[in-house]
Amino acid sequence: MSVLLVDVGNSKTAVARMALAGGALVGPLERIWTGETPRGEAGDLAAAVLEHHQSGEPIGLTSVVPHVTAALRDAMPQLRAVDHTWAFPFDMSVDGPETVGADRFCNMAAAVAAGLADAIVVDAGTATTIDVLRDGDFVGGLIAPGMAFAARKLQEEGARLWTVPFAPAELAPGRDTASALAIGAFQVGTRGVAGAVEGLLEGHAEARVVLTGGLGGHLERSGWSHDPDWTLRGLAYLLTQ
Repeated sequence: MSVLLVDVGNSKTAVARMALAGGALVGPLERIWTGETPRGEAGDLAAAVLEHHQSGEPIGLTSVVPHVTAALRDAMPQLRAVDHTWAFPFDMSVDGPETVGADRFCNMAAAVAAGLADAIVVDAGTATTIDVLRDGDFVGGLIAPGMAFAARKLQEEGARLWTVPFAPAELAPGRDTASALAIGAFQVGTRGVAGAVEGLLEGHAEARVVLTGGLGGHLERSGWSHDPDWTLRGLAYLLTQ
């Protein structure tokens, strides 16, 4: 037996699988499909997910895109979608939990599954979320524009700017506009996120820092963990509770 896991982000959707034995997760998480999250009609995405579904296999969903959530629910009535009504394995002190993204709940669940009572989870994608688990209690977090997204919007809106890729760039003065944009996007973006995390650690030094999301690898620091499958692991854990 196994569980099928679907993580719908603003830009990308990932499908993965984990094995079950005696109701517990066993073995590695296997990513089996990744594609673009549709901005409009989501029937093709639902069909792509169904192609990977095995008969009788439970399906779990974490999604931050409501119209995709609705399309997947219609196509797969057996699907279980994470929302604020779930029985979570952590306490929660946030106001308005119904407004919290399902991915953030899954990130906190993954921390509990890893045996952590204190964690700061950075999910760096279209948006950057930084969420805090303190003594087993989800106390809230920070939400900011994603590093690549913020750079792209600046380049799109600036009258005399143009688009450059978001990629590692050595900290040094850019000798022309293109290099200044590339260096600024990467260095200010990554150092800004890292600085916020370091500020949170000043009052929560026992917390373990975990990086995930498509851009999480750019934020690695000594002692910080990087796991691109962290959100999917949290979803898998919730399905077994």
